[in-house]
Amino acid sequence: MPIWMSLKSQHYSWNFPAIALPSFAPARAWRQLLALCSLLLVTCSAPGYVDTVLFLVTQDREHGGVTIEPVVKIEKGHFYEPTGDTKFMERHTGERVLPLYRQGQLVGRVQATGAAEYSCYPAQYNARLQLSVPAGPETFSAQGLTYWLASTALLLDSPQPAAALTAQERTLVERTARERLGQLGLTPSYLQAAQLTDAARITVAGKPALVGTVSALADSVGRAGATAFVLLESTAAGWQVVYAEQKRFSDIYGQDFIGQVFRDTIDLDRDGTPELIVEQTGNEVYRYQILKRRGRTWEVIYTGGGGGC
Repeated sequence: MPIWMSLKSQHYSWNFPAIALPSFAPARAWRQLLALCSLLLVTCSAPGYVDTVLFLVTQDREHGGVTIEPVVKIEKGHFYEPTGDTKFMERHTGERVLPLYRQGQLVGRVQATGAAEYSCYPAQYNARLQLSVPAGPETFSAQGLTYWLASTALLLDSPQPAAALTAQERTLVERTARERLGQLGLTPSYLQAAQLTDAARITVAGKPALVGTVSALADSVGRAGATAFVLLESTAAGWQVVYAEQKRFSDIYGQDFIGQVFRDTIDLDRDGTPELIVEQTGNEVYRYQILKRRGRTWEVIYTGGGGGC
């Protein structure tokens, strides 16, 4: 049984029944403890991917609803796309309580409670949370959503809590993304219509980084949409853009719209640098991407999951 289930902490939401560790005879208890410590050392310290299913957990702060859905299945170092059906969810969640993370920090647990009624994606389930730390203002979401990651394996990778995103940092992300849109030849009025949709302050290689998305939607009259996704890292020379994707779309009805939005980050391969979990949104469809840092550059190493109507 994962050790995090036995940790005592202050709870801020759902109350789960108490879970007690089994009792053992002294000799057997020592063997069990040594085995547990070995498992934790392998899971938390050794480099390489742990076999797991990674989930995205979303909470609507206004209405209180919580959902969970699979992002990727990792097995023997390979990434596999989830099948996206109820059988997959029942097999990998069932009645289990899963560890919950915010930017790599273990912050609570989550349990799937059944398929979401009004979802177009069969593998999206309702869920209930039990937080050991309060959900702070680490990220900005124009839709009022909070995101976490959950896993079928223990993936401790960061003892540091997520840092709060300041108003100045949010402005910096917005200004930088608008500058990237400006490279597409957009007019000043068009750029002014572009708004920040999501932003966060994260840690990369021990240093602060900022990530966010600015988008201007089509007006169905004569202006197509555009979007820019940027990642900035702190350097001795100041904030530097290390990854960016900006796109302008030709269809005023948004049929060819596609963009990237940051969701969370976690060190999946335990090399000391977290991967970025990004949602790639389109016209009534979405899927997930995982971005990995290679030196000073970033690249997409996985695309899959998600659904749509």
